[in-house]
Amino acid sequence: MVDDCTSVAKDLTLEETVSIGRSEAFADCDGEPDKFGWIRAKHRGQTLKLSLAKAELKVQGSLATFAKGHNLHLLTYPEIQLACPALAAAVGLPMARLRLVGLELSLDMDSTTSPQRLLETLQHHKNSPFEVVKQRKGVPRALEKVASHADYSMKIYNKGLWEAQHGNHLPAGQHRARVEVVMTRARPIDALLNRSETTLADLTSLEFYAAAAAHLEQKWKEVVRTKPLTFAGLNEKDRRLLGAGGNPEYWRGLKKDRAAITVKREKKQYKELVAYSASRMPPDEYEQQFSAALAALLAPVLAVQNDTILHTFSPVDISPLRIEKEPAAPPLVNDAGAGGLPASSPCLPADDDDEREQPTNGRGPDLTNRYASSPCLPDDDETAPTARCCLTCGRVLASSSSRAKFCSERERGAAAKKCRNAASNPTHNTRRAVNRILSLSTLFDQRPFLRIPEPIRAAVLAAAA
Repeated sequence: MVDDCTSVAKDLTLEETVSIGRSEAFADCDGEPDKFGWIRAKHRGQTLKLSLAKAELKVQGSLATFAKGHNLHLLTYPEIQLACPALAAAVGLPMARLRLVGLELSLDMDSTTSPQRLLETLQHHKNSPFEVVKQRKGVPRALEKVASHADYSMKIYNKGLWEAQHGNHLPAGQHRARVEVVMTRARPIDALLNRSETTLADLTSLEFYAAAAAHLEQKWKEVVRTKPLTFAGLNEKDRRLLGAGGNPEYWRGLKKDRAAITVKREKKQYKELVAYSASRMPPDEYEQQFSAALAALLAPVLAVQNDTILHTFSPVDISPLRIEKEPAAPPLVNDAGAGGLPASSPCLPADDDDEREQPTNGRGPDLTNRYASSPCLPDDDETAPTARCCLTCGRVLASSSSRAKFCSERERGAAAKKCRNAASNPTHNTRRAVNRILSLSTLFDQRPFLRIPEPIRAAVLAAAA
């Protein structure tokens, strides 16, 4: 599941610097810095750079090569649990000090046919075209295609041929294609577990392994390939749309001449036509290979705990849809108006030890423990009469209706609408988040594993059904 990784340890103390200098990785190093001030070393496929002036260490290389001497075969989950502590010990630092700033999530698809056929069908990934990686001078490389983005790239190549050129051969008649999501920054890595920082220690957790598998599956599904299509039973307009919809240039041109609602409607129709064509064609061999390879990686992990890995499966948790803004980094997900959840979303787990009022960012108050001293709540004397108050602002309701729960417009005018919205918005926001999660096709039903507060769980799931 994990191949190449890059980690950084900054603000090293004197004791940590001495430990690194005495480590196994720097045992054969002469200790002389280069013209850039880096002390360089190589150890079991890892490239290490230490800067005394910056008090910083960088470690980059294949985790499989460190453990096995080559990366023809990816590490299993038990092997990852052994390799990460061994790597940290080799550089003289604890795993928690090595922050991940680069990572490759990989999956191998074995077959009896050459991956060349798969490479020829690749078109684009999220409108980024797949480009052929040219062979560098003096370095034999297998045919490889990459679709690049700002924070990561989608790479698919002939792994069997690449390793054969380096003396590592697969069994006769077996071929291997490797699918990789190459994360080149820390931001997409941190988003996997919805954390501000991800370290080498996180690679050994079941939660990270499951999140990585789901992320890799999602990126594979976003790859657009040339597939056999059937036009039987379609009218002329649908045939034209099905034939042209696989080209991103078609949609770019359509956006210039048509209204946004029209483009959205045609995209929805195109997806329906693709699904119709796929249902009438034989199963795609590469889709089957990917599903089988992913299931093979997850199967041993599912047996590790009786509780199963699904209970730590990050994509079925609603909280990663909203990442709190931090001064050190911009948010990874847009705000509630663009599909994210508010900071005070009821989906976020509450801290029993924190009784303070949480910020709301202008999207409705947090009602938890807000009115601990409100006159609407009964005193210690259970026989004391209680007034009916607005569930949002705590004002005493003057309405004669016994069913009133919020301020009325007759009493407070337009401000009463804010009170009602504060109670209804969490339910609506949670329902939209659940709908987005359920719209993703996965290997299992995600509903039993969604963490939704009990007061709104029934309403949210009923609306999302």
